[in-house]
Amino acid sequence: MPTKPDFPVPPHPHPDRSESRRSQRLLFLAVLFGLLLNFPLLAVFDHDGRVGGVPVLYLYVLLTWILLVGLTGWLSRGSIKN
Repeated sequence: MPTKPDFPVPPHPHPDRSESRRSQRLLFLAVLFGLLLNFPLLAVFDHDGRVGGVPVLYLYVLLTWILLVGLTGWLSRGSIKN
């Protein structure tokens, strides 16, 4: 009966460590955007100014939200494995 050849198993790059790091980054991102979308910064952009006809506050919230979605997607993209 043939035996399986003993190939050295390549070391795995500590999946628990990378998942922990990803979790920490996502938590940091949540806290950062919680601060960016909170009262003190919103009050800075709450004035009568307009950019291209759009109120500055609406533009700030929209761009911040788009950045949040993009960064969250980029950070969580590596967690899906085929």
